[in-house]
Amino acid sequence: MANCFFLQSIMKSECPKELEPADRRTPVHVSLVRRDENYTEPDKPKRPFQGVGRTLGSSSSDASVSQAAASATPLNAGPLPSAGMVIDQNAPLTSIQIRLADGTRMVSRFNYHHTVGDIRAFINASRPGISTTYQLQSMGFPPKQLSDPSQTIEQAGLANSVVIQKF
Repeated sequence: MANCFFLQSIMKSECPKELEPADRRTPVHVSLVRRDENYTEPDKPKRPFQGVGRTLGSSSSDASVSQAAASATPLNAGPLPSAGMVIDQNAPLTSIQIRLADGTRMVSRFNYHHTVGDIRAFINASRPGISTTYQLQSMGFPPKQLSDPSQTIEQAGLANSVVIQKF
């Protein structure tokens, strides 16, 4: 309804109330571009989900303590991938959150054809001083050990998921 009054005042060559100056002496010039088409919104670029997954129904009090500690830790964007790992922007991409044993959380992007070994190489490159004798497991119930380094992210079902480092 407000748009109707606004347009009617412009059609009468009057200043709309929304544009009136405070002192009423200042001249106001309104240019109107008339178009006979409906407004179409431009297409928004599609981006994969960047949020955090939550596991529901956990009955363990240890899990709630570890999740509270993890939520207090800031979510870090992972370092740049190692020189051996190349991300193909044209191939399907996924984001994987990696929760390290020290409580740090990192999010990195991988292609579906990258392997569990590539995830391990990413962790080793981001933390060069830590021991490499750790296990990776997917978050969920039941947690799944990621022991085959040649298994792809797609085969392991790790797309848009959380991977946990355990010593």
